[in-house]
Amino acid sequence: MSRLLPRSLAGRLALVLVAAMVIAQIVAIGIFTAETSRVRRAAARTQEADRMTTLVRVIDAAPGESRNDIIRAFGSARHHYWTSDTPLVATDAMGDVEHQIAQGVRRMLRHSAQDPRVALVARNADPENAADAGAQALPEALEISVRLADGSWLNGEAPLRLPATPWANVWLYLLVASVLSSVMVVGFAVRSITRPLTALADAADRVGRGDAVEPLAVSGPSEIARTVNAFNVMQQRLSRFLADRLAMLAAISHDLRTPITAARLRAEMIEDADVRDAIVRSLTDMQDITEATLNFARDETLSEEPRTIDLDSLVEAVADDLRAVGCDVTVAAHDQLPYRCRPALLRRALTNLMSNAAKYGTRARVALQLTREHARITIDDEGPGLPDDQLEKVFEPFVRMDRSRSNETGGIGLGLSIARSVIRAHGGEVALMNMARGLRAEVVLPREGRGP
Repeated sequence: MSRLLPRSLAGRLALVLVAAMVIAQIVAIGIFTAETSRVRRAAARTQEADRMTTLVRVIDAAPGESRNDIIRAFGSARHHYWTSDTPLVATDAMGDVEHQIAQGVRRMLRHSAQDPRVALVARNADPENAADAGAQALPEALEISVRLADGSWLNGEAPLRLPATPWANVWLYLLVASVLSSVMVVGFAVRSITRPLTALADAADRVGRGDAVEPLAVSGPSEIARTVNAFNVMQQRLSRFLADRLAMLAAISHDLRTPITAARLRAEMIEDADVRDAIVRSLTDMQDITEATLNFARDETLSEEPRTIDLDSLVEAVADDLRAVGCDVTVAAHDQLPYRCRPALLRRALTNLMSNAAKYGTRARVALQLTREHARITIDDEGPGLPDDQLEKVFEPFVRMDRSRSNETGGIGLGLSIARSVIRAHGGEVALMNMARGLRAEVVLPREGRGP
């Protein structure tokens, strides 16, 4: 059922409003049709009573020998009249409606008629009107008995067959016209109301990719205006928070350089070689961590504007740099993959992932895949893989992969953490998974506009 509904808020609001209007129109048509049918049926009863009254007056005023001719002239395929010594309608056959019709006949005849009797009965449709039988299998018929001046009874019988209403097509045209006009008006109104929400969604998506977004114009209904204003405030606070934290991180890393350098100079003066080497190694590790942290903070604080690049060319450039330092890296050929990003940061993240695969997994095999919504990069190696409980842990800062993958000395354990931070800043995600042979790093990046 949900698949049949429009995906956009504007579409769903328009559908709800149009559906409510159509239901209201159908209910109104039903009420009008029922009331019209009641009025027309009452008019048909009155018409038949008038016809009978006219016939009574003509017969009473005409010579006796012409009575039969007059009755035949008034009759028709639907109207049957005859005289008899007994009435067609019994007195006890009349209900409230019949008594009202009889009273009307008496008033029209000015009481010249004796004891008018009326009965509403159901009978089968006329054979000649078989087409109407499907609409109403037992149409109502009116039976009237009126005493003539000579004491005999004039009996009449006629079905109250209502003519086919011409309103059906008119109502259909009115319904279609009202729906079309409402769709246009509602569509315009709903789009103007939801336009700020669309702009808000686009801005939130861009912020999730790391773009700098100007504050949105606050417009629309009060609830939407409050939401847009809250987004603007949230974005400003997040920007200040990140800038303050990165500035503090860069300042700490920078300020640690001097005491680490001084401690290293003093350590060089230690005469015991074993103690001196151990202290120098620890200070070297601290310096490497400080430099890596400072470089990452410096890259993050750079005001690099997002731009559209060829993702395939970026990956090839990273592979060329790694091959230049002796790494075995190959990239599966692919057509151009346009992607909007901050190239320097994304290049750093892919370099960390591809260099890890080449270093710890002998060689790196990189493939790119483009879908309607995502750009997917897979980096496979041929190493020993990782224990399943380490696949997520290695993304934490200062966790070294080489402890579980090789006996070589690895880096300081920030490479994967930085890579994940950069990829998530672009709205994407990175994960590690063990393959039949080796480890796979899979990067999924959302595409702007969701389409080529």
